[in-house]
Amino acid sequence: MKLKLLSTLFLFISVVFSNFSQSSDKESAARSWINEHAKELNIQSFHSFKLTFVRKGLAGETLRFQQMLNEVPVYDSEIVVNFAEGDQVAYSSNNYDATIAKIDTNPSITNTQAIAISNDALQFKGAVTYQDSKLCVVKMEQNTILVYRVVTNAFDKTGSWEVIIDAKTAAILSKKDIAIYHKDKKKEKAKKVNPNTKLTSPNSFVPGAAKVFIPDPLSQARVPYAGNYLDNNDLTNADFDAARTQVILPEIELLSGVYKLKSSFVEIQDLEAPAKGLFTQSTPNFLYDRENDAFEAANAFYHLDNSMRYINNTLGIRCIPLTNSGILYFDPSGVNGDDNSYYTVGTLTFGEGGVDDAEDADVVLHEMGHGIHDWLTGGHASSTTGLGEGTGDYWAVSYSRSLNQWTATDAAYNWVFSWDGHNEWWAGRVTNYTRTYPQTGATNTQIHTYGQIWATALMKIFDVIGRTKMDKAFLEGLALTNSSSNQKTAAVAVRQAAINMNYPCADIQTITDKFNASGYALPALSLTMGIIANQTVNAGTTNTFLIPSYATLGNPISDGCAATVTQSPAIGTSVAPGVYTITVTATLGATVIVRTFTLTVISNLSTVDFVKNSIVIYPNPAKNLITIKGEFNGAETVTIFNLLGQKVIEKSLMSNEEKIDVSSLSNGVYTIYFNTTKVGKKFIKE
Repeated sequence: MKLKLLSTLFLFISVVFSNFSQSSDKESAARSWINEHAKELNIQSFHSFKLTFVRKGLAGETLRFQQMLNEVPVYDSEIVVNFAEGDQVAYSSNNYDATIAKIDTNPSITNTQAIAISNDALQFKGAVTYQDSKLCVVKMEQNTILVYRVVTNAFDKTGSWEVIIDAKTAAILSKKDIAIYHKDKKKEKAKKVNPNTKLTSPNSFVPGAAKVFIPDPLSQARVPYAGNYLDNNDLTNADFDAARTQVILPEIELLSGVYKLKSSFVEIQDLEAPAKGLFTQSTPNFLYDRENDAFEAANAFYHLDNSMRYINNTLGIRCIPLTNSGILYFDPSGVNGDDNSYYTVGTLTFGEGGVDDAEDADVVLHEMGHGIHDWLTGGHASSTTGLGEGTGDYWAVSYSRSLNQWTATDAAYNWVFSWDGHNEWWAGRVTNYTRTYPQTGATNTQIHTYGQIWATALMKIFDVIGRTKMDKAFLEGLALTNSSSNQKTAAVAVRQAAINMNYPCADIQTITDKFNASGYALPALSLTMGIIANQTVNAGTTNTFLIPSYATLGNPISDGCAATVTQSPAIGTSVAPGVYTITVTATLGATVIVRTFTLTVISNLSTVDFVKNSIVIYPNPAKNLITIKGEFNGAETVTIFNLLGQKVIEKSLMSNEEKIDVSSLSNGVYTIYFNTTKVGKKFIKE
């Protein structure tokens, strides 16, 4: 660990922010579904439900209903309802508590008094960097109690501290650190600091550069932790310097001649001791070696910003913090210098014991994985059976595996924390864990150990269906879970998300088989088939159209992909321009599903020419963003290819005008192919 001087703390107060709507035209259908299942869920007549979170994603629209008692929320208790198509419920999960009793919900103390009681109990001396207090109902030792839940982060106190206070008696009922650590929490090291306060200012973004580890020096060089590749108290050498890669930072803040590690997604903060400052400078180039604190700052910033852009821009999945106005805050030098890191309320804090955690992208992305889990569930991430830890491990290894540095025969191929762990400091974790779900016994059920089953199962699917598909199913599946979901229920949710996104039956079968091999025993798949949207096509040069198979659009799903599909009119039927009704039928035993849609055949070239001529791409040439405008006939996806024909970006267009981040592309000529419209356009990246 380095010995470094204290610097200035930039105090911030986190503001709750939600990028997701809290209203939905599906609310009525969702409430009807809840009412229809009231007996099954054992819903009590004096309980009500408030729609608190609506998320529209690639796997459909998900509504979260908070359990209420006399208009006071029941802490961490909700019903989740997901719609894939129309008003038909595709999936639900819940941790509704039917045992919450009728109590008086008028507090005897105020919110301000509750905060004062919490502050007195925590005895911190540094600045408060986050604080939130809410009145809620909880169940403790079989008793229903009205409480204030106060959560506080302070500069001189490692972690995120929850204090539960009886709202009637003012008694403290519990006090604990609820931060999510990437390994077992170690003893806190207290330090005295004297932080100052500084107000933030409006931002202006420009490109920058940095030298970073991708993802760490051992993986980059494909060498073991030995010789010149020992941590050696953060000293650098020629091998460590050579392991750095110079990267472009698409956005950093430039304000009054000062450059700061801040973008549309991520911002450096000095959240916790030791006080190292914000590493602002007069140049946009953060080109440091690992002996300099600025290296860890730039390294963490690059990997966090890059991952946020991958999720939001490349995958097309909206995923940002629920706090800090949607910006992920991180402190590259915190945890009072301890050898650990943690996530809480939209912030990441990295320790410096052993190998500095912010030097290893696995640690950086593991902790971000906890954040992703939190944001996608509207603040209801689960740690049950190690689900949260396995989620963080998967997100780290999904990235590092995609770099193709280690081969499948290398032990490190399956390692998590290849640089920070598997060394003199601690053992790290793996994604080829041999145990299966569920586990019993104190040793194997510790959440960091248990989570290896989940990460291993996900990576086995990743290796078959590929990173993009697995990441999408993983993220969209997490969004269907709740705060009590375990690995098995999360596995069902991931499979359901893949079904909702119309993954081929072969992929669904792979997901099922790999999860079952890990012990999850997923429910058998009943026959399902998606709704087929109306189709508009152009006649060929002879002004006729040969009807193709539409089975892939319906995509029947069943165990073993055993359904048979028939179509009328038959595949290969030649039709003239006109409007036709197409019927696709899937059959499995006694179960039959019929889908009909309208096929409109237009005279040769008329529609394609209209759509092609309506598409505009600007600016062209482009540096960071391109805007696509056009009149598309329904859902459209675009794929961007380089001159070698390699796919570099894939994105779903949610409207007729969308922006795509191309800042990560090398300079050159690219083709944007519109997969539904069957039109290609070129643009220049400079």
